[in-house]
Amino acid sequence: MEWGPQQDGGLVAVGRWLANPRRRQLFRLFGYAGTGKTTLARHLAESVNGDVIFAAFTGKAASVLRASGARDAQTLHSLIYHPKGKSRERLDELRRELADVQEMINQDRLEGPPDHVDCNRKTDRLQKLQGEVRAEEKNAARPAFSLNLESKLATASLLVIDECSMVAEDMAQDILSFGVPVLVLGDPAQLPPVKGTGYFTDAEPDIMLTEIHRQARDNPIIELATRVRNGEGLALGQYGSSSVISRATPELAMAANQVIVGRNRTRTATNRRMRQLLGHDGSPFPREGEKLVCLRNDREFGLLNGTLHTSMTDSEELGGFVNLRICPEDYPDVEPQLVAAHPEHFNGDPTQIGYWNLTSAQEFTFGYALTCHKAQGSQWDDVLIIDESQMFRRPGESQKWLYTAITRAAKRVTLVRA
Repeated sequence: MEWGPQQDGGLVAVGRWLANPRRRQLFRLFGYAGTGKTTLARHLAESVNGDVIFAAFTGKAASVLRASGARDAQTLHSLIYHPKGKSRERLDELRRELADVQEMINQDRLEGPPDHVDCNRKTDRLQKLQGEVRAEEKNAARPAFSLNLESKLATASLLVIDECSMVAEDMAQDILSFGVPVLVLGDPAQLPPVKGTGYFTDAEPDIMLTEIHRQARDNPIIELATRVRNGEGLALGQYGSSSVISRATPELAMAANQVIVGRNRTRTATNRRMRQLLGHDGSPFPREGEKLVCLRNDREFGLLNGTLHTSMTDSEELGGFVNLRICPEDYPDVEPQLVAAHPEHFNGDPTQIGYWNLTSAQEFTFGYALTCHKAQGSQWDDVLIIDESQMFRRPGESQKWLYTAITRAAKRVTLVRA
């Protein structure tokens, strides 16, 4: 491999860090798309004495790593956590309350003519508890997770983390607790990480690569992303297999692996249209085979904000929740997971979920279209972007949005000028 001056400097700097017995545990290697961060990391791994592990926050990013030559790349979650038995405390608590309410209703019947207002209140509570117990009985079958102290990371010589901006502090601390040197790869031209993440990007990089590697210069995706980063306009037209167009068609949306948008309103409308095209619009709730996105981290159950899942069965509302049976999109062969989710994300107004009720169920919605913020940390071969970058009015944010959206594509991007 022929390296440029910056790549050579990066190799020397990371090599010195690894060779130093008194090194800091963490090294930040940042660079723009096309500067060769991952290629450098793979080259460095060949010279490390011992096991080198490549990992990323999402399954999509891990699959891109594998396709680029890091054969055993995996998600951080699968690397450092493992299933454990779920506590049944909440289920037992609900069952005790259900028994108490049932006993009160039975006692009222023995004591004579009922107080109809009080009776209705208790009956409503009984029915709600019965639904919650049924949902929680299903939840009890879900796997939970704890730190896997026997992870292969414990004996590794180096961990390389790609798309590091998505890692939150609690996961970062779990990773660092293994005491293994960690090389993190990031791109400061992307959007700032979503709230609660970005532990590894909260400091200046040790090395910052800005020169596009010569092997990447002819890549249309890199060309488009570099133009955007440099503040240049994108003319309508063909860029290799990628393109910038003025109007999307249903055929383009159906052919893409992922649609990326800027506004939640556009996301909702696009998901509704995609469901119509696929023949799933007969029910507001997920049908078998539909694409879903997780909207909130729940590390205990291995659910990560922004990760995509497939609905394995038709879903329905039960006891005030939607009963989902899901598999991660990148790992379809794993045992399906039972999840109780808030129905408002599928059929209603999510803002009406009370603050204290948020954690009573998981948060999922349809994932055919994602906002760019939700798409961070992932990549797909073929991406369709509805360009709504101009809605972001803070200095530089519009540019970062479009750059981030374009670099979610691994092989082809179609940009629709909204």
